Amino acid sequence: MYSIQLKPVGIYRGKYEWANENSPIGGDCSLWVRAATLQLDDGQWQCQVTASNYDVQDALSSPPAALAVRVPPQTPRILFNGSHVLPGQNITVAAGSRATVVCEARYGNPPAYIEWYLDKERLTAWSQTNASEVERPRVWAARSVLELGASRSAHGRQLSCRSHHPSYPSPYYRDSYTMLDVTFVPVVSIVGSDASSLASLEEGSSALTLECRADGNPSPYVWWTKDGQVIGTNGPRLIRAPVYRNHSGIYGCQARNSLGTSEPVKIEIDVKYPPRVIWVGPDTVVEANLFTQVTLECKAEGNPPPSYQWYHNPSPAISSHPDEGYPISSTPQLQLHNVSYTQHGRYTCVAINHIGLEERTHQSEAITLNVLGPPVGAETGTAHAWSGGEAKVQATVCADPPPRRAAWLWGSLRLDVPSSIGRYKAIDAASINGCYRYTLTISSVSMSDARVYVLHVENERGFSSHAVSLTVHETAHVAPLIVAALLIAALLVIVLCLILRCRRKRESVEYKADDLDNEKAVLPADAVYAPRDQTRVPRTAEPVSSRYSPAALQVRRAAVVLQPPTTV
Repeated sequence: MYSIQLKPVGIYRGKYEWANENSPIGGDCSLWVRAATLQLDDGQWQCQVTASNYDVQDALSSPPAALAVRVPPQTPRILFNGSHVLPGQNITVAAGSRATVVCEARYGNPPAYIEWYLDKERLTAWSQTNASEVERPRVWAARSVLELGASRSAHGRQLSCRSHHPSYPSPYYRDSYTMLDVTFVPVVSIVGSDASSLASLEEGSSALTLECRADGNPSPYVWWTKDGQVIGTNGPRLIRAPVYRNHSGIYGCQARNSLGTSEPVKIEIDVKYPPRVIWVGPDTVVEANLFTQVTLECKAEGNPPPSYQWYHNPSPAISSHPDEGYPISSTPQLQLHNVSYTQHGRYTCVAINHIGLEERTHQSEAITLNVLGPPVGAETGTAHAWSGGEAKVQATVCADPPPRRAAWLWGSLRLDVPSSIGRYKAIDAASINGCYRYTLTISSVSMSDARVYVLHVENERGFSSHAVSLTVHETAHVAPLIVAALLIAALLVIVLCLILRCRRKRESVEYKADDLDNEKAVLPADAVYAPRDQTRVPRTAEPVSSRYSPAALQVRRAAVVLQPPTTV
């Protein structure tokens, strides 16, 4: 027996033995190779039979048989940039670049098969080569090269090299791994805010907490800005509790590490607050000449910006609520053209906005408008009186300042207010919302009092005259009307009495008289009769129609006998 390298191998107990030495069949050359070793036994074997005689060419050789002695390779190792990555070390690579990572499994026979994994995701290697070890040609070095594209998502993930070999213990593979340390410029985001909560921030009652979340490697430094200016915060957190109007603005957050600075992320904070009137004018008391123009202005602050509503209360009494006036304008400026006395009084401005679904309001201080001018009123008027009665002649004028002098004039007479003469009395004016009502009373009016009475009124700014025509009606003209009214009333009373009497008769109980003995069958409840000795004999019931016919009713009414009650 000789090896294919022409190295003869003899039979040695415990190493090389005939497999079928005692077989009855000759020619079985099967060989036991015990305690196989890589150096002695690995390779191709061939069985040869020498010639039967030196001069006979009948030598035989078997086909070669390969014997592979398995040798487990060493635990695989990872190399990066030509250096062995020790357990616990990371591979640092910039995001967006490509890294070449090598895995080796050496001194194995046959060569190991190598796989790559990123966490549990299998990766495709660029190549794997197997080469005999220089110092030990019978074993192999398996080498796999991985081209890895580094991305932000790969940061912190585990890269594994797995060497498969049948001589490894179950499960027939070994792993070597490292962590990817992918470096990148920070990227920031703002968390803790949503559109609904930001839209409902109200001054003094809402709180705001935002966090600037920065993703970067190496770990970045984070800061906040407001309207472009850096502000101090508690690290990456921005806390405003409660929020105030000066917290409104554009907030931004950024982060920086050794690789660079992130792009800013911005968010708008808009703090709502109810309206407040900050100025109303031109003054709390405004004086304007009659028939001129007046402009009142109201300024308010609030978020959202408020709308405006003006109210006018002509009463000079102090009012604290606009409901006691009436709305006249919804603009910040109230312009009154050609003002009259009817426009004097108190003006208030109400600022209005809405926070969420709730309406918020604020009322201004009242502006008192005084319209200055001469007395103004109706030029003519009418009055009526009955002869013999009392007449009231009245005229109303408006004036500011109040009238200082007034008098009634008729014919050649003049009667100052207040004063009286004979049947005539001028009563002092009654004040009504800046206007004045003057009354002249005339007692025992006669037809001669029917005339035009003129009221002359003066104040510091002028005077005016107002005519009132008095009509006197004769009392005789009224008498026929009164008599007719009395007659109609008397007739109505009579008709009412008749109706009541008929109704009482219908409610009474009818009487029924006996044709022979005039015995009453039915008695009214209030009738009293004398007792009778004879026993009453019930009669056969009559038909309803006969009992209630007019003739029967007439007979029965005639048969009723009323007697005074007798003492028993």
